[in-house]
Parts: sequence; C-alpha cells; structure tokens
Amino acid sequence: MNTPPFDLAVAQRWFAVELNNLAWDLVEATTLSEAQAQRMIHAAHAACYFWLEAGDVLNHLRAQNLLATAYAKAGLGERAVYHAETCVELSLEAGDRQTDFDRAVAYGCAALAYRVAGKTELAEKYFPLARELAWKLRDADEKSVFDRLYGGT
Repeated sequence: MNTPPFDLAVAQRWFAVELNNLAWDLVEATTLSEAQAQRMIHAAHAACYFWLEAGDVLNHLRAQNLLATAYAKAGLGERAVYHAETCVELSLEAGDRQTDFDRAVAYGCAALAYRVAGKTELAEKYFPLARELAWKLRDADEKSVFDRLYGGT
C-alpha cells in the first residue's frame, strides 16, 4: 500500500467518530425512509471498520452495539442478533476496562435484537440484566440514552 499524503491514524479516527455520530443520529431518528435505513447501516459498518483500525476493544464493543441497534431499528433481527452477540462477547472480554454504561447497553442491544428477531425467551433473559445494570448508572444523560434506546425493550 502506498503511503498516504496525510496522517492515516488521525484520518481513521476522524472517520470513525464522524460515521459513528451519523449512524447514531439515524438510529435515534423518529422515522427513517428505506434510503436512510440503508445509510444508517452503511455508516455503522464503516464506523466499525475505522474503529477496528483506530481503536481498541472498547471501541469495537461500542461499534458492535451500534451495528446491533441499527439493524434492530431497520427491522433486521437476525443481523441485529449477530452483532449483539458479538457485543456481549466483547463486553465479557473487556471486563473492568468498560464502563457501567457499556455493560448496560451491551445487554440492552442484545435484548432488543432478540425481540426484533422474535426470540422472546432470550429477550426476556437479557432485558432484566440490562435494566439492572442501567439502574446503577449515576449519570443522568447515560440513563436517558439507555431508556431511549433500550428501556422499552
């Protein structure tokens, strides 16, 4: 590969952040057209790619959470489940390096993904775990985000 005429690490991190923010904005939109849903999923995948290049296990965990949540929002349950299961595995791997919010949303996205995929028993297994972790959150903004994304799961 040729040497780029810019700082590659800085560019990768910039794209990771920008694409991550775009995808989350679309996830939190009230309604999405089919084109917007596709854009959301593409942005989430692109963010994940750049986090794999520029980040660490926590960034990968968060990217998988984004992918699971985006696929669930798009109604693509099986794909959401794949990414949610990866997110939960990464959460277990990350251990004490992650925040309480990371733990709560890992289980929250799993509950949501299983619900969208029609796997009610698994959704009912993960939602109480997510809710228990979310109750421990001290930051009001984190609680609000959890409730908006996964509180009704």
